Amino acid sequence: MKKTIVLTFSVLFVLGIFSCRKKGELRLGAKLEAELLKDTTQIEFLDSINFAFDTITEGDKVTHNFRLKNVGEKNLLIASAFGSCGCTVPEYPKDPVKPGDIATIKVTFNSTGKHDEQKKDVTLVCNTVKRNEMLHLNGFVKAKK
Repeated sequence: MKKTIVLTFSVLFVLGIFSCRKKGELRLGAKLEAELLKDTTQIEFLDSINFAFDTITEGDKVTHNFRLKNVGEKNLLIASAFGSCGCTVPEYPKDPVKPGDIATIKVTFNSTGKHDEQKKDVTLVCNTVKRNEMLHLNGFVKAKK
């Protein structure tokens, strides 16, 4: 009985949220997705999508700049960038990258609380055909003495 009541209220709650927006109005995420799908472009990573930081000591921070070039004919829009965990933080251009221009994605890995082999990923959500472009960092973190 309790499960039925909880399920009923959950469904009503979700329906209530969706009914609050104006008719024909897209939610923010849908607007962004529509924009990303409208004009796709192509990018080329100038160095590599992989960065090996070798061996560091726990607590050290490693920063690497990944360079990419917009080789398409439309502006490159990077909607978001996020790491596979909170220890990996990307910084990316918020403004469109024009065709032919080069952009830098600065990624910082904080090894505090980490040890041994580390493999971290960064996902770029952008208006390329793939939509999600991946960057990779790996290395070894030795324990602090």
